[in-house]
Amino acid sequence: MSTESERACLVRLQEMDAALARMQRELPDDVRSLGIEARRQVAVWLDRLAAGSADLSQLTDAMREIAGLMDALTARLLLVPWGGPRRPGPKS
Repeated sequence: MSTESERACLVRLQEMDAALARMQRELPDDVRSLGIEARRQVAVWLDRLAAGSADLSQLTDAMREIAGLMDALTARLLLVPWGGPRRPGPKS
């Protein structure tokens, strides 16, 4: 993979990770594991890129899969009625 391609993939993976981190705080419990899995996949590919062992075709497939997970998570967030920021429960 060329240095320019690697740099572009690295930037995109970092953007994905940042977006997933922001999303994670608001995910409903029923899809929280999907968010964790998506971030795990991003971390794996960030490590592979850093080690120089990323195969372009595998990376392309992985990024497509991660983007699909992100789309599903975004759709789920949009389907959940939002009642404002989460408030801590009553203190006992």
